[in-house]
Amino acid sequence: MASSVAGVLSEADALIEQGQWQQALDLLAESNREQPRASLQQGMLDLRLRAGRERPGRPPAAALAAPVQPPGLARGEIPEIPVTELSAQRLYDAIHGCGAAIVRQLVDTERSAQLRELVDRVVAAREQPDRAPPREDAAAWYARSAEVRGAPARFFASPGESVSASSSIWVADSPRVACELLDLYASLGLPDLLQAYFGEPARLSVKKWVLRKIAPDNVAEAGWHQDGRFLGEDIQTVNMWLALSDCGGAAPAPGLDIVVNGQREIYPTGTAGAVFDWTVGPELVATVAAECGVAQPRFAAGDALFFDHYNLHRTAFAPHHTAVRYAIESWFFAASTAPLKQQPILL
Repeated sequence: MASSVAGVLSEADALIEQGQWQQALDLLAESNREQPRASLQQGMLDLRLRAGRERPGRPPAAALAAPVQPPGLARGEIPEIPVTELSAQRLYDAIHGCGAAIVRQLVDTERSAQLRELVDRVVAAREQPDRAPPREDAAAWYARSAEVRGAPARFFASPGESVSASSSIWVADSPRVACELLDLYASLGLPDLLQAYFGEPARLSVKKWVLRKIAPDNVAEAGWHQDGRFLGEDIQTVNMWLALSDCGGAAPAPGLDIVVNGQREIYPTGTAGAVFDWTVGPELVATVAAECGVAQPRFAAGDALFFDHYNLHRTAFAPHHTAVRYAIESWFFAASTAPLKQQPILL
């Protein structure tokens, strides 16, 4: 194996020319494990972005059984799947039956704390580059790939807050963290789980793979919405919303309010008392939720919420919210239907 970064990247390019994408990725990953280097992290991410644009043909429908409503649930209760029992069928049953699933401690407490520190490090690299350089020899903390299109996702701090009090950053803008998360997803078995769920390989996306460090805004109501309103309906998706801090319910950091139903319908927006044209009005939400109820689950660091683009939800808000919420949101798409405008990334 070539020892220099230039040599490794050259070897990877030669493999790509032969159509050996996975071998090229394995080569870069092995070299980065031996000696972490910012240029290798950037190279791995760029390669996954290039590979993500390869549009495979649409395979036959997934062979999962028809969804079965999880038994014994109370009104407004989201089914929970033990991490040891997480499977494509269990996930499919929960999402298509109730709209969502919770997997407690998908990521352990120690790893969650490490990920929270990484989020802080990326936010600092973006907002305070003089104090926390965005690029070091061994880590590309905040670096825009030439393969990425569009403006970076970010929320600005409110007046009087520190500049890094509230931030939302595309994972693709941090090659160091992107590589860390891809390794984590592999260790959790997500690529195989999602392939079984979709009936084909999965893709991430630049625009829907996000690091979140969000300060509460307990005086402003968040809008009810469905991501299918923006993404479209002729797609297959799974979103993994991973909490990195205690949030939701009575916790001091806001969580999510979720309508607990599995309906495959995108509701009208901008009507029924909606404040914005992209939100579902509260009057319509009340009608939809009359029978199924609304969940306001509490999450510990490392708990994961899974749902798809039909799920009707909003960020929770309440006077007791005083703490910052850390989370990572990872939207996965079936490869053949991944919207190109979302800039698919090879998983």
